[in-house]
Amino acid sequence: MKKNILIVEDSTAALARLQQIIGEIDKETQVQVAYNSSEAYQMALQYTIDVFLVDIVLDVKANSDVSGIEFAQRIRNLDKYAFTPIIFTTSLADPKLYAFTNIHSFAYLEKPFSAEEVKSVLVKALGYTTQREKDKKLYFRKEGLLFAVNIIDIVYIENYFRRLKIRTEDEIMEMPYKSCKKLMEEIDAVDFVQCSRNTIVNTKFIAAVDLANRYLILKEDYGRLEIGKAYLKSVKEHLQLEDF
Repeated sequence: MKKNILIVEDSTAALARLQQIIGEIDKETQVQVAYNSSEAYQMALQYTIDVFLVDIVLDVKANSDVSGIEFAQRIRNLDKYAFTPIIFTTSLADPKLYAFTNIHSFAYLEKPFSAEEVKSVLVKALGYTTQREKDKKLYFRKEGLLFAVNIIDIVYIENYFRRLKIRTEDEIMEMPYKSCKKLMEEIDAVDFVQCSRNTIVNTKFIAAVDLANRYLILKEDYGRLEIGKAYLKSVKEHLQLEDF
């Protein structure tokens, strides 16, 4: 499963260094970047973040700025980030105790930090998978009954004739219609991408990609899915592909 890290850092030099270190750990890890707490909060809502790397001081011009801690407090108030690792970086020593005791940060890195120190902390943080992620489900009402589908078991979902075809590892299910936009919001997982107007796919089941003919070849006997012209760019970006 690809992990998603959000770096919240106002220093371009520190940002570049952290990106380099993350790339050395795992080139598949996706990195989101925000330069202030407002941008960071919007990204946290837009993506599912697995690890936060947050500079405590995001505005060096502001006296006694601790906007990184304030951002972390807002994040902890969101259910989906109640236990997500938050790693603070700063050259200040004073907020250290506060950060640990009140926000339950995963670790604290004092600047200037060494690459080995960052790698050690990040490897541990990236190894965490919360119970919420493993047990996350999609819910559907059908003929008066409530059905729950484990998200990690979904291979793909197709909309057709105002119905849903849900292909899981074990079966094919038909459920009442939901738009792809709504489904993506409810799934809220970095492994999923919309590959056409009517189809969402779990990228962990993709075996190969035919960019020339715009097809995703799936693992096992799950077949193949067309990549819509309008979705080709976003699929390539999500899978970090380049044209042949």
